[in-house]
Amino acid sequence: MHKDSMPTYQDVTTAPQFREAQSFESALAAIAKQIDARPQTASPLSFNRIKISIHDLDPLAWLGHQKGENKIYWADRDTAFEMAGLGSIYTVSATSDVDYTALFQRLQKILAENQPGLRFYGGTRFYECFENDATWQSFGTYRFIIPAIEVHRDQNGTSLICNFNDRQKAKYILKSLADTQKFQTHKNGKNGKSRSVLVKRTDIPHEEAWDANISAALHAFKKRQLDKVVLARKSVFEFDEKIDSVSLISTLRNSNSKLFYFLFQFDENSAFLGGSPELLYLRKGLQIKSEAIAGTRPCGATPAEAKQFGADLLACEKDIREHRFVLDSIKNNLLEICETVDTDDQLSLLQLSRVQHLRCRLQGILSPGITDAHIIELMHPTPAVGGIPKEKAIAAIRQLEHFDRGWYAAPVGYISQNEAEFVVAIRSGLVRNNQLSLFSGAGIVEGSVAASEWEEIENKIANFMKAITSR
Repeated sequence: MHKDSMPTYQDVTTAPQFREAQSFESALAAIAKQIDARPQTASPLSFNRIKISIHDLDPLAWLGHQKGENKIYWADRDTAFEMAGLGSIYTVSATSDVDYTALFQRLQKILAENQPGLRFYGGTRFYECFENDATWQSFGTYRFIIPAIEVHRDQNGTSLICNFNDRQKAKYILKSLADTQKFQTHKNGKNGKSRSVLVKRTDIPHEEAWDANISAALHAFKKRQLDKVVLARKSVFEFDEKIDSVSLISTLRNSNSKLFYFLFQFDENSAFLGGSPELLYLRKGLQIKSEAIAGTRPCGATPAEAKQFGADLLACEKDIREHRFVLDSIKNNLLEICETVDTDDQLSLLQLSRVQHLRCRLQGILSPGITDAHIIELMHPTPAVGGIPKEKAIAAIRQLEHFDRGWYAAPVGYISQNEAEFVVAIRSGLVRNNQLSLFSGAGIVEGSVAASEWEEIENKIANFMKAITSR
């Protein structure tokens, strides 16, 4: 069931922008006054938007103090832009299989009738739904929301934004924010919270079954059924207390800034979060950028070790071949939808806190008429998370992986009138009360060794494990 409707639209006057930074409390009061001056929208799909500059504020720290089911966090690489969102004034979601064309037509029709800064944040499933699996129930096949409150921080400063089409509801939210702010201002002492204690770990598949999966993939390569397949593992960690998803993503972000960070919490008991190195695409108007990332080595304990591991990665025939599959696929896809496509002249290393990857950047100019639906349908899943050929690789994944990927390795991000950014949701985890399910995969090609791929996954989830046990 789709949860949106399509009534007649109404133009909305652009909200005033307050250029002089104010305190958070003063900004709340100023927005409340502006709400009364805004006209009540006649359509549930027309939204007012008020934006006020505020004194510097850590969006994640602010979000961690807030109450509510809907919490969103988004930060691009190097945290050049970050957004913390609270509440939802509009949701587009479904539980049936995703129709990208219908989905993005719906999103763009709503965005076209509103202010340029308005964004939907959300994501989709990796593939069609698993039957009788409630693990991802609150996320649906896809879910995109417009937050009621946003805190933005970028090179221009920090802003508080209120989106609304119901004045009374907006004023109630602002009053709740003011009450929470007063409580935090007068709260004394540290929280004194102890570290989470790991009670149980379960790997799906376990190591023996993983070996069997790799053998099955290698057999498919010999029979020329597949060139590459990315097999993932789900590691379920049970702790002695409920996991704070905002605290977890904050710890992850502080450990490594060179990732795209995301948090999607649609109810109080579950959240999907992660730090992905992989940009699916960034579109600004007709300009599009993407990256081909594959191959992995640890960074080691010293700069010298990192340099040696990096040199080994750049010289490894198996890893270069794996990366070539990814690069060729992305480039060919872009050539289908772009008038021009350019790539880096040579491979480079994307060095993260614990691992490093081969990377090649691509950019192009989209052909007229190409939409975000065209882009995602063509580019997802990339060979970095699926395989080659795409359809056969997905079939092999469903056969060999005995768990539902859900939103893992799927596109997550945002879309506005003239811009969209989606990343591949890898290095990610699903929080459900006191359980954290970590998802990570390894690209399997001819010559892959099961034990090495298992160790690669352990390196990829190490940041998550350090974050959850060090909070």
